[in-house]
Amino acid sequence: MTHWARLSETGSTTGMRLMVMIRRRLGAWPFRIALFPVLVWYFLLRGVARRASFDFLKRLEPELGGVRLWARSFAHFMQFGEAIMDKVSAWSGEIPLTSLTGTGPEDLRDAALRGEGGIILVAHHGNLDVINAIGERHDIDLCALVHTRHAEKFNQLLEQATGRKPPQMIEVSEITPATAMALGDRVNRGGFVVIAADRVPIPPTVDDAKAEANTAEGSRPASPASAAASPRVLHCDFIDQPAPFPQGPFMLAALLRCHVYTLSCIREQGGAHPRFRVDFAPFDDSRAVKRSGREAWIQQAMQRHARHLEARVKRHPLQWFNFFDFWHQAPDSASNPDSTSAPKQDA
Repeated sequence: MTHWARLSETGSTTGMRLMVMIRRRLGAWPFRIALFPVLVWYFLLRGVARRASFDFLKRLEPELGGVRLWARSFAHFMQFGEAIMDKVSAWSGEIPLTSLTGTGPEDLRDAALRGEGGIILVAHHGNLDVINAIGERHDIDLCALVHTRHAEKFNQLLEQATGRKPPQMIEVSEITPATAMALGDRVNRGGFVVIAADRVPIPPTVDDAKAEANTAEGSRPASPASAAASPRVLHCDFIDQPAPFPQGPFMLAALLRCHVYTLSCIREQGGAHPRFRVDFAPFDDSRAVKRSGREAWIQQAMQRHARHLEARVKRHPLQWFNFFDFWHQAPDSASNPDSTSAPKQDA
């Protein structure tokens, strides 16, 4: 099964540049019109994404089938298209704070003013790029741990087209002990580390395996990428079936001994002036977790987060943007004896 991070970007740089130019110069509706045939092509020819959408929607509504299933799935893809448009707007700084509803922006700002930094758990549900508007305009120290290589072309294009630097990001395959210490310092200063808690670590490539072999022979030190060679996942109940979730975010929280929060951003209103509901809430506090109780805390916190995410996904299913076989993206824990080994920062 192809891992999500191995799925290559679709579309040429020229096509991406054209779409970004249409959105920035002509507006939302011309962008939607231009995007429609692109989504139709993607929906019909990208079987992996379409089948993943079918599977997900049928888990939520088992009675779906035939034309209704295809229509519902295409609506799912259209929501993803809207999210792309919002990403361009957010990166361009075009989303006003007045478009953000809910208490999330105020709650995040208050936590920052109190100096209560920590880990913020997010997921690929809704559109978290919109959150950048909060951090940027309220001068909140936000840093995202991400795996951007599968979307590198698009991110570079947005930076070139908008002339704006991306939010602070750290590539997760490049985490080192020094990086972990820097993250701890950031949290202690009242900053926040944003990390997706719904995608499993990147499995090793052939090159990573060679690097490990060379290291074993004493030829050279291990590369940062090979640090993710043993994916650490835990299968949690999620929409009526165990699904693999990454342990990394929770290990990092336990290691840093800090506040843990959840953050979500849901598109509630479309049209030319979309509105987004932002929810920011305390999730846990790992400062009270003793070293001997870390494993137990990680397991119960992960299952609790999976239930929390499931409730959100059921309320807004078409804004779930994991277009791959989510439930089978990693081997069973039973077949992965290393799944409870020493912590790694491979969130």
